[in-house]
Formats: sequence, structure tokens, C-alpha cells
Amino acid sequence: MRLTPVLSVAALLVVAASVAFAAKPQTATADIQALSASGITGSADIRFDQQGLAKIHEQLTGLTPGVQYESLVFQGSTTCGSGTSAVLMTFTANAAGKANFNVSAPPQVNIQSGASISVERVSDSALVACGEVVVQ
Repeated sequence: MRLTPVLSVAALLVVAASVAFAAKPQTATADIQALSASGITGSADIRFDQQGLAKIHEQLTGLTPGVQYESLVFQGSTTCGSGTSAVLMTFTANAAGKANFNVSAPPQVNIQSGASISVERVSDSALVACGEVVVQ
């Protein structure tokens, strides 16, 4: 069977569009804001790979230098402290009270269906900052 030139071009365009659509990973962000006047703020930029796994880049300021914190994701709820949580990263604030890191979310974490990212002080498990994940 021989395709006409118009049908051949149309078929190529459909294939190219499918590949381009499949290649574009989805993204999300979280604007992390202070809780209880902690002064901690920051952002989380999230990129989903082809398998749906989340690659997260967080930048935080206003941390207490030398203090250990955890970044957690709360799945199934846009409210920090609610839903199922998973630790993304345990880190120590630098001398300037900042943290900047990249982390891959564990495979069982589903950030795409409504989630929040929080910062918690390890010493007393105090929730000190929170941001809703907004998928673009």
C-alpha cells in the first residue's frame, strides 16, 4: 500500500507531535513560607521525569546556622502536617542560615496528586515552614 505525499506528511506530523508531547516533563513548584514566625522561606522546583519520578531542587533561607532540619513531602494533602509524609532530605543549615540541595523523591511518593513540602527542625520535630505544591 502506498501513501500519498499528503498522508505521509500528516503521519509524520502526528508521530513528531506524539514524541514532543511525551518528551516534555511536567513541572511543579512550592513557595515555602514561614510558620510560627520562624523566618524560614524558600522555594522548591520540581521536575517529573518520564516515569513520573520527582526531581526536586530546594533553596531555603532564614534557617538557624548549624541546626539540622528535614524537608518532608506530605502526599494527598496540600496542608503541611496532614496526609502521608516522606522525608526528602535531612540537612544542616550553613553559616549563613541557608540550604540549597537537589534530591530525587522516593519512587513511592506521589507529588502530582496534591501535596505540600515542609521544613521541620530535627531536634524537636517542629514544623517551621510549608508550601503547597502547584503542578503546572
